[in-house]
Amino acid sequence: MSSAPTTPTGGHFVRIEQNTRPARQARRLDLAGELSRYLAALSLLGVGAVHAQQYYEAYFYAVPTIGTLFLLSFIGAAVIGGTLLAPVRRLLGATRGSIVLVLAALGAIGIALGSLVSLLVSEYTPLFGFMESGYRLAIVLALVTDGLTTVFAAFFVAVVVSSAYRSRARQR
Repeated sequence: MSSAPTTPTGGHFVRIEQNTRPARQARRLDLAGELSRYLAALSLLGVGAVHAQQYYEAYFYAVPTIGTLFLLSFIGAAVIGGTLLAPVRRLLGATRGSIVLVLAALGAIGIALGSLVSLLVSEYTPLFGFMESGYRLAIVLALVTDGLTTVFAAFFVAVVVSSAYRSRARQR
């Protein structure tokens, strides 16, 4: 005979774990974090695309210092965006992969915030001898992609850190 509780008709009761809700919420949060990782990567690639377009087609390569910074922003965005899109956890394992991804996300935030602050400063005062004027399409796209990159990457970092904290708490 079975030791599991049964219904009057002989069917077994299904036991529901009390802790399924927090686990389900944690899985949803982890999924949202992964989605934000990919969105951060795509928006960062957008940051790089705007800078590449401005460097090559708007002739920013001729502007001292600013041109070099646009080129470096494009290169950095491509490398970090590619890292955020890559299956890093599969290649390096969960712990090391998460560390690399968090560092990449922090780099994405650095590029995006650096670009955003520099753009806003150059709207009001010369920056390295260059001053922007007006809000043409490239500037609007830069503002949007910089902002999105910062928000998505910061959310990803927060989720990974909170997941690591939950994991450590369970181990204790």
